[in-house]
Amino acid sequence: MKGIVIDASVAASWFLDDEVSDYADGVLGRMQAGEPVFVPGLWPLEMANLLFNAERRKRIDKAHRDAALERIARLPITICAGPALADLLTLRQFAEKHQLTAYDAEYLRIAKELKLPLATLDSNLIASARREKVPIF
Repeated sequence: MKGIVIDASVAASWFLDDEVSDYADGVLGRMQAGEPVFVPGLWPLEMANLLFNAERRKRIDKAHRDAALERIARLPITICAGPALADLLTLRQFAEKHQLTAYDAEYLRIAKELKLPLATLDSNLIASARREKVPIF
């Protein structure tokens, strides 16, 4: 399978001027060139929460927030189904072994399950992916 699993840390830089990243821009370029992009079901919630918090902290205004939410809705991404109850064991193992949140463990689980590289700016998630032999974009 071809594609990339992206986390919210990468996508945040597409919508927040103070988090601009050449790495994230490279991921965006690949996506715009047609590379399939996959995210877990929690990703839209993470993105919405990130934008709501940025607006509350006066990093962006409501117009910027709403425009970003509209852009997110148009992104060519595939949202993977949430974890099944049977996946909770894998999430627990990743969380315990690598000191990850359940959310980050889900990104790792999806990348490993789909056999796709993971795009993230989170150093702990990068290290965890490497230990699990999940390629980093």
